[in-house]
Amino acid sequence: YLFARLGIGGVSLREIAKATGVHHRTIQHHYGSKEELYQTVLRRWDHRVQELLLAAIGEQGNLENALSVVVDQLFDFMLEKRDWVALTARAAASTGRPDGSPGRMRLKQDSWIQFIDESLRDHKFGRSDLDLGFLMITVEGILHSHILAQKHYQDLYGKDLDDPELRAGTKKHVKKVLSALVFPKNG
Repeated sequence: YLFARLGIGGVSLREIAKATGVHHRTIQHHYGSKEELYQTVLRRWDHRVQELLLAAIGEQGNLENALSVVVDQLFDFMLEKRDWVALTARAAASTGRPDGSPGRMRLKQDSWIQFIDESLRDHKFGRSDLDLGFLMITVEGILHSHILAQKHYQDLYGKDLDDPELRAGTKKHVKKVLSALVFPKNG
């Protein structure tokens, strides 16, 4: 929670230890550093998303059905884990400066990319022209944006995605947009 709210630079190891009720040296003993603890938290959620995606895709015979199930599963999971979404968005935004200069930590988030490469490349779903890696990054980005836009929902609709009707409408909209992108109608 602290990492999601304050970022890795905004919280000390002592603050983490106090919030978790353990001595800071216990964290250092098990993780070595605050950075490694941060990495461990990110990897834990990456693995959970991987499990969800594999279960959602399961035996889906076509991409349109798989995409619909993935949106449903990931949207609900991400909404339940808003702190995780904030943490991963923060991590993705701070993965090093373009010039390579120090000042920001470089994350070791190969698990998501490895998962896409190993698990999804075999699911062709009848579309040889579609890069599933790009598609999954697009789906993740769209869902992250909706989950992080709670203030926009509140301002526009007077409620947020905890409202079942707004949640259902948002999922329907996301599916419609993704379907239009992936399956454009000819004519």
